[in-house]
Amino acid sequence: MGQITADQSQAVMAALATNTKWSEIDFEKCGLQDSVLRDGQSAGQRFVRFLQNGGRFQIISTDGIVPPKGGMARMLTVPVNEARAWQEAIDAAGPNTPKDYNVRKGGDQYPPLVGTTERLEEIWVVNFGRGRITPSLGTIAWGKKQRLIPASPRACFAIAEHLPKLPTYLGMDPMAVVSLRECSFGGRQFCRFVWFRGARREASLNWLEDGWNDYCWFAFVRELGPGTLES
Repeated sequence: MGQITADQSQAVMAALATNTKWSEIDFEKCGLQDSVLRDGQSAGQRFVRFLQNGGRFQIISTDGIVPPKGGMARMLTVPVNEARAWQEAIDAAGPNTPKDYNVRKGGDQYPPLVGTTERLEEIWVVNFGRGRITPSLGTIAWGKKQRLIPASPRACFAIAEHLPKLPTYLGMDPMAVVSLRECSFGGRQFCRFVWFRGARREASLNWLEDGWNDYCWFAFVRELGPGTLES
């Protein structure tokens, strides 16, 4: 096992210090300075794991959710209104969605839940890793093992509406957030997603039978939790 030299350690630390945008970090809010100064040993151990993982953060679990091997899972808290009008929800989620896109059709297959109000919901977004094509049914099967079901399209739209800078948070641009709740359109099964590219956001449709590229994040909710719908 090769040991890092003093010169190599200085080069690594210099590269990190030079390329970190310190002006974008609120030290009081994130508590970084206090956590390092008060418990330097623990912080050092986490930093070692970061370096051992090739300079990437390793997520083992998120509130009991075990990410797919090589993938990532994040829990988001988002206000969702399942009673919202279909076109209104699309416009809020994807302001760059053309008026003639098919995603605007078939809203009757996701009828609004009359009598419900906007409420905060916990939604897990899951990515299956770089360089992988992920099938819809395989993704749903992974969710079942975690006692998760696909989030509704309105929940997916709410993520895009309320977290427009999600690509920055996840470190992936372009990217898509997908609801695997299926619908029928033109005799085939489809599902809805929101596409992020820079400041642009578009809602769209994709065939359920198709595989998904590695920039896709799939939205899930607890099997019996808030926001779930009886199928």
